[in-house]
Amino acid sequence: MPQILTNSTLDDLSPVHDLDRDQRARLASSGQIAAVPAGKRITAVQEHPWILYLLSGQVCLVRGETKELIQAGGRRALQPVFSEHHLLDQAVFTADSDLLRLDRQLYDSLSNPRRPAVPGSLDELDLSDAEGALLGKLYHAYKEDKLALPTLPKVARAIQDAMKDPNITSARLARIVQVDPAVTGGLIRLANSAVYRGVKTIPDVRNAIIRLGMEITRSAVMSLSMQQLFRTKSPIMKHRMKAAWNRSVHISALSYVIARHCPKFNPEHAMLAGLVHDVGVIPILDYVSRHEIQVGEDELEAAIIKLHRLVGELVVGYWGLGPEITEIVRYSGDWYRDDREAPNYSDIVRVARLYRLNQSESRGPLPRYDEVPAYYKLGLGFPATDGTVDVIAEAGEELSAVMAMLKGDREP
Repeated sequence: MPQILTNSTLDDLSPVHDLDRDQRARLASSGQIAAVPAGKRITAVQEHPWILYLLSGQVCLVRGETKELIQAGGRRALQPVFSEHHLLDQAVFTADSDLLRLDRQLYDSLSNPRRPAVPGSLDELDLSDAEGALLGKLYHAYKEDKLALPTLPKVARAIQDAMKDPNITSARLARIVQVDPAVTGGLIRLANSAVYRGVKTIPDVRNAIIRLGMEITRSAVMSLSMQQLFRTKSPIMKHRMKAAWNRSVHISALSYVIARHCPKFNPEHAMLAGLVHDVGVIPILDYVSRHEIQVGEDELEAAIIKLHRLVGELVVGYWGLGPEITEIVRYSGDWYRDDREAPNYSDIVRVARLYRLNQSESRGPLPRYDEVPAYYKLGLGFPATDGTVDVIAEAGEELSAVMAMLKGDREP
């Protein structure tokens, strides 16, 4: 039977024992003790969101050719099982054990509230040889400006340029949009959606633009054209690109729905923010594909964890999407960030990401979407007794419609 987690469990564990009593109590409240059977294998890359401690039993830590036996009750067991800087380490339990998981982000926010969510430059990354050849190759390609960045789709780039003209007309925008049939169809569907639907059905893209307005059209066109970026000729990378696209579409649609229920936010801009928040994975997967690098799943995942946000900042900067989108890419996974009084689009994407994770991918002590500062700053209210947020849970039809609009009839 697993041990019970109490505040005193953390008192002797390094480095969390440096927190004050109240901070340790808060960290313990989000922690989890799991019973792990002998023979179970875990990897540092999969467990990266958490700080792990061995409370009972025994585990063998494997780092390359080096093995280290960790015995519960020993001095080594007071240290985390995995280092956050060695993502290719593995651990095999050699006896039935109890494993403590603590939320790494919550610990970081408690121990140093001013610590940035990601390093400010590549030079600040702790990249060891043990983390694999791929990570080193990607790092050097990035540092030497040889990591190919995706270009904006043609129609999105044309819209960006056209919108710089203060005298732009709906007729001119319509001519640009009509180059891409999928984007054209998406704009017409959006104009006829429940949000914008008028007395008459809109049959053409020019009238769709008039109904939506210029700014909404720009954000919508950007979003609708993104799908083509998540394509690859590599059979090995195809499933990862498709998974990244589907994940981005879901978070984009959730961001749209949340923004619709929050004052002073543009739902289409939130939709775009959700769609590009994880765009940094594209150049990484593309690099592996183009160079035909043979890579294991854990090694690739380690590279993505280390570099995807920094690469994503390069991409959105290259596209000229502005500092607001850059901030979203940088901090969308920083659950406990609370640096401003007023909510922003980063808060929307954070809640959307956590909602999705809570619904489909939750592992370990991941915070609930209604337990982070962004949730309350957005004024979404208190969750219902069954744990759902009404504005999201009741918007299933709208959510499906937005996802269908973004995906169109094509698969990436």
